[in-house]
Amino acid sequence: MSRVNHPDTLVTLLREIQRRLRVLEGTRHTAAAFAAAAAPAPVLAFQPARPQDWPGTTATDWTPLVRLLTRPGAFVVVLEAVADSGGEVRVVVDGEVTETVAVTGDVGRHEIAVTANAELVVAARRTGATGSVRVTAFALAG
Repeated sequence: MSRVNHPDTLVTLLREIQRRLRVLEGTRHTAAAFAAAAAPAPVLAFQPARPQDWPGTTATDWTPLVRLLTRPGAFVVVLEAVADSGGEVRVVVDGEVTETVAVTGDVGRHEIAVTANAELVVAARRTGATGSVRVTAFALAG
């Protein structure tokens, strides 16, 4: 392994093995750093701030307004909802209704703890004579 035309000794062989080991260890740490950097980050999105920009419905039947595809885990669904005359909002987790909340003319915030495997849906309906129900929703993991 020597770079000159001398026969290798145990010392030169040992030094070469140590050098190669340092190179390999440095490569392993670099590869781990690249793998960590390439890991998928959680997707974060802003929601409209003004209630008039939130998704809404004027229907008296349950209408899905927003949905979130999830990985299995626990979430806290934070709802903010407002209605012109009256309405209801519900959270549907993997096809099952977990909680229904009455909505009035003032913007109300509700937090609902859920455990989901695949999908969260927020649906709303109008219960008053006229108007609409508008909702924005956030899902906080953990």
